[in-house]
Amino acid sequence: MGRVLIADDSLLQRKTLSAIVGDAGYEVDTACHGQEAIDKIQANPPDCLLLDMLMPVMDGVQVLEQLKTLGVKIPIIVITADVQEWLKDHCLELGASIFLNKPVKQDHIHKALQQIFTTSQTTESPCR
Repeated sequence: MGRVLIADDSLLQRKTLSAIVGDAGYEVDTACHGQEAIDKIQANPPDCLLLDMLMPVMDGVQVLEQLKTLGVKIPIIVITADVQEWLKDHCLELGASIFLNKPVKQDHIHKALQQIFTTSQTTESPCR
């Protein structure tokens, strides 16, 4: 189906999201902070990134800024507990495709992934 990179500093969140994404039929890879996510994306770009905002080493906003600077265009689903409207707007301006608030429900993740992968099947993949 597709490969999804999950970037979140919480081991519990990575395991929970990995189970949800994996059970939906996607291949899963994980990163425990933003710099690890950037390194993995540069080495082998995933088809989609699930991105937490509050992480050590490099936070989610810095990841979005770095990907934009590098010219990397992959669908990004932001998943965060931060509900501030300015953050949502800023993430979308930096290239995020979808913004979900924690705690996120399983069906919301499935719908977001379905939206991402349905859109990417009808258009040429930006990272290939």
